Order: sequence, then C-alpha cells, then structure tokens
Amino acid sequence: MEEFLAELEARMAEATRASGVHPPLTAEALQVIAAADQGGTPMFTSANLARIAKENGVDVSSDMTPNDIIAALRRRQQPGS
Repeated sequence: MEEFLAELEARMAEATRASGVHPPLTAEALQVIAAADQGGTPMFTSANLARIAKENGVDVSSDMTPNDIIAALRRRQQPGS
C-alpha cells in the first residue's frame, strides 16, 4: 500500500510540474504563512514544517531556513507561480 501511495504521489507531482499549475496550498501551509505574518517564524526547520512544505510542492534542502521555506510557500500561493 505504501508503494502505491508513493507512486501516486510521484505521478501527481510530475503531472503538476508538467502542467505548470499548482494546486491550492493546504490549510496548514496557510496557517504557517499567517503565523509568519504575525511574527511567528520558527527558529529552525522542524519535521512538521518540512512535511507541510513537501505536501505543498516545496522541495526542502538542508541549507534552507524557515524563512526560505515560508517564502517558497508564498511563491506557490501567487497566481502564475
């Protein structure tokens, strides 16, 4: 079952990249952005922040700061991004 879900996720990600259209951000991603707008930027990249980013199509690298991740989420939120 896990293999099936991983393959399905990979296919969906590939289709999204191919079409250039991103699905809307999840509620959790919007909450992260809203918290950052209120000055609530995390001091480190937690597993939860990395998960939220990944679920929203942001590839998190080891050199990204929480601000980098939030900026990437914001770019995904913009039309035509």
